Amino acid sequence: MLKEIPPPYPSYNNDEVCYKDMIPVGTNLQLKHLPWATLILLTLNWVIFLFHQQFDYETNFWIWCTLMNIPGELKPWQLITSAFFHADIFHILFNSLFLLVFCPLVEDKIGWKAYLFLYFLTAVVADLVHSAMTGIFLREDLFIPSLGASGAISGLMGVYLYRCYYSKIKFVYDFFLPIRFKLPAYVILPLWFLKDFIGGIDTIRGIHQNVAFWAHVGGFAAGFGASGYLQYGIYAKKEKLQFVAETSLEEFTGYEEGIKASEKLLVSDPENIELHLGLARAKSRWRASEEGRTHYEKAIKLLLKVDPAKASETFIEYWGKYFTLLEPSVQTRLSLFVEKISPDLSAITLQSLIDTNPSKDLVMEDAYLNLARIYRRSLNRNDLARYICVKFLEKFPESEKREFVQKTLKEMEKVSK
Repeated sequence: MLKEIPPPYPSYNNDEVCYKDMIPVGTNLQLKHLPWATLILLTLNWVIFLFHQQFDYETNFWIWCTLMNIPGELKPWQLITSAFFHADIFHILFNSLFLLVFCPLVEDKIGWKAYLFLYFLTAVVADLVHSAMTGIFLREDLFIPSLGASGAISGLMGVYLYRCYYSKIKFVYDFFLPIRFKLPAYVILPLWFLKDFIGGIDTIRGIHQNVAFWAHVGGFAAGFGASGYLQYGIYAKKEKLQFVAETSLEEFTGYEEGIKASEKLLVSDPENIELHLGLARAKSRWRASEEGRTHYEKAIKLLLKVDPAKASETFIEYWGKYFTLLEPSVQTRLSLFVEKISPDLSAITLQSLIDTNPSKDLVMEDAYLNLARIYRRSLNRNDLARYICVKFLEKFPESEKREFVQKTLKEMEKVSK
């Protein structure tokens, strides 16, 4: 355990201490990529903090004068370097907590390049706003340094509010008797901003607190404003629909909202397989509806092009609800893949297709041949395979495949003898 060395100077830190009892611990959104940029920033902050604790008075004084944000002697690089220093263990712990709760999702949504740009942009704006408010209203504090990553983290919380306004933030109340609950981001984050704004006003009124509230306010406003300028709202609306579709369609009740969201998404993305599957299952949950059947068929056709194995699994699910064949060309091709999972079902569907479709085209020729092969090789029913071959010769007397079928019949006759 490192020995804490008290700083040789007064300072403003950017630690958010309002959640002594109500602690944010996560959100209801899931990451899709590893947030490596966030992890690097977190590691860098801790490495600098641990080294900082080992420095003597003279080194700390040099850091104070050179690398921390001093409004009365502001140097350009201090707008960045001050974000990587923390006053004490609680300061960096709180910043690390907020960094891990909000920033990985922002990085996941906007990409690491835009994420790092906004992280440092909002850090700079946070320090500038703090310095400006100090120079205007708190001139006696012009030479008190400010430090910490909360300005940048507040900025990314502003981005989070813009991009993930539909999410809920998980909290724990009281670590000794923990109570877990969720609050909507569009409710709690504006309240968080309002609290900091009031804290800034109190500071101007002379109620001294060792927190750079105006840095929080400036960072948050910069992140939120930059999100509007970058038109992140367009992506946010689509992401909300996707989130509602993914989470609501599988609910036992109350999935109508998910159906509406999926249908809106399909307008701009009509080939989305997962949306069709979700709607198919939702609309056939209690009864085999026509809309559900249409979505199942669309999903199976799309899957047949990219993932035949999943197309087969989906068809088996579909058949269990509708007992309905697809169009001959699709059904015949699908039978090759369904056979690997359920040869019996593949034979049943092909037999039904043959019995109900009088056409004499190449698709139906393939249907007969596929069925004969399934009977012969997968089900060991040479008698049924012979029957299908004979029917093939009767129905397609001009087929180019007659010689192949006749040869197959002779081979089966030899085996039977």
